[in-house]
Amino acid sequence: MNRLTPIALALLLATLERPAAASDRWTFCVASALGAKDVWITEVFLATLDGERLEANLKSILVRQGSPRIVAQCPQPNDDKTSVVNAQVAAEDYNHKLGATLHAVSAQEFPPRR
Repeated sequence: MNRLTPIALALLLATLERPAAASDRWTFCVASALGAKDVWITEVFLATLDGERLEANLKSILVRQGSPRIVAQCPQPNDDKTSVVNAQVAAEDYNHKLGATLHAVSAQEFPPRR
C-alpha cells in the first residue's frame, strides 16, 4: 500500500462526512425609543449573529445617531423567509396603527458585516 493512500482515503472520508450546509435563517429587528413614538424596523436579513448581539448592535447604531433610551428586539431566526417577511410587514402595520413614527434601517447600516 502506498504511503499516500491512507492520507488520500482520510481526505476523501472527511469530504464525505462533512455535514450538509445549514439552511439559511432569516430575521429582522424592531427598535423603539422609550417615551417617544419613534420605531425603527430593519429589512429582513440572514441571521449570522445571535439575537442578543443583533439587538445590542442595533441599539448602538441608533444611540450613535442621537436616539437615546432604545429598546431593540429581533425575533428568533426562521428558515421560512416568507413568514419572516410577513412578520416584518405585520410589525410595520401594528406600529403604524399605534401612531408610531416609522423609520427604516438601511441594509448598508444594519446588520453589521463581519
